[in-house]
Amino acid sequence: MRWFLLTLGLLVSPVLAQTPPPPPGQTQQDPLKLGVQLYALGRYEAALTLFERAVKENPQSPDAVYWLARAQLKMGLLNPALENAKGLVAKNPRYIGGYMVLSEAYLALYRASEDREKGKAYLEQALSVLRDGERVNPRYAPLFAQRGLVYAFLGQADRAEEAFKKALALEDTPEVRSALAEVYLARGRLDEALDQYAKAVSLAPKNTDLRVRYASALLLKGKAEEAARVLEEGHRLKPLDAEGWYTLGQAYMALGRPKEAGVALENAVALAPLRFPAAYYYLGQAYLALGDPEKARSRLTVAVRLEPKRAEYRYLLCLANERLGDKEGARYQCQEALKLKPGYKEAEEVLRRL
Repeated sequence: MRWFLLTLGLLVSPVLAQTPPPPPGQTQQDPLKLGVQLYALGRYEAALTLFERAVKENPQSPDAVYWLARAQLKMGLLNPALENAKGLVAKNPRYIGGYMVLSEAYLALYRASEDREKGKAYLEQALSVLRDGERVNPRYAPLFAQRGLVYAFLGQADRAEEAFKKALALEDTPEVRSALAEVYLARGRLDEALDQYAKAVSLAPKNTDLRVRYASALLLKGKAEEAARVLEEGHRLKPLDAEGWYTLGQAYMALGRPKEAGVALENAVALAPLRFPAAYYYLGQAYLALGDPEKARSRLTVAVRLEPKRAEYRYLLCLANERLGDKEGARYQCQEALKLKPGYKEAEEVLRRL
């Protein structure tokens, strides 16, 4: 389920502004500070090199070891990250960051394990580490957010919910509210999920990912107009990404607004041509509704190429071909649709007309 694939980014430090290079002759920044900035920008390989240098220059710095382990996790160097995190906790038992990165290392090992049942031992170790961390600082909200994440991986939704609520009681953050919303979604508690998403968006109005998740949940509830509003407001604050446009296109289609849907979906496929095969299918629907079967066929052809075993894609392409007078092409696509979905009534009706 999507909800327990929550990103480990719940507990990452706030993104830092990029600092320009110092003027000639001025001393360069220390490697740890610059590494943190590069890490926040997603330049993990470059950050890793700087953190290695920081640890070499100051091996007693818990911050340097902490960030080194975090960068190693991002680069997939799980065993070195684990050893560094263990050493960090052993040498600095009062340093809360050590418990956080060690629990993340165990989580990463679980996610990398081929046998997930055996891999659950890593999750139990992560919980043990977090309990140790709680004894150091029982009011450190990220500990409980991390615990909620571990319980989510374990499939223990009740405990995940309890941990996320504890984290929120200590520190209200949009990331944790979004995580709690995912738990509610997985349990079919859609109204409660929507409430959490609404609060998360109010805390981080420029967060496109949060708005997309909220809008997707609104679409599940049948609130397409509100979903469109959420994304339109977000676009005014920060341009939508491919997933945002794709979701907005779905909302417009649900509202019977094919022209706007076409614009949104074309933006989605322009930004990410292969990410959303269904976007081409919805574009086909939109263009057929707008009376443009040529554009519909163009987009539906792509949809079928990307996902050739989707009967509904082939049926719609059959329909576009029929409207263009291409009887052979229409017949072929409807026949293929019937192979994939025997008894497909709409495809059978087209074949009878042909």
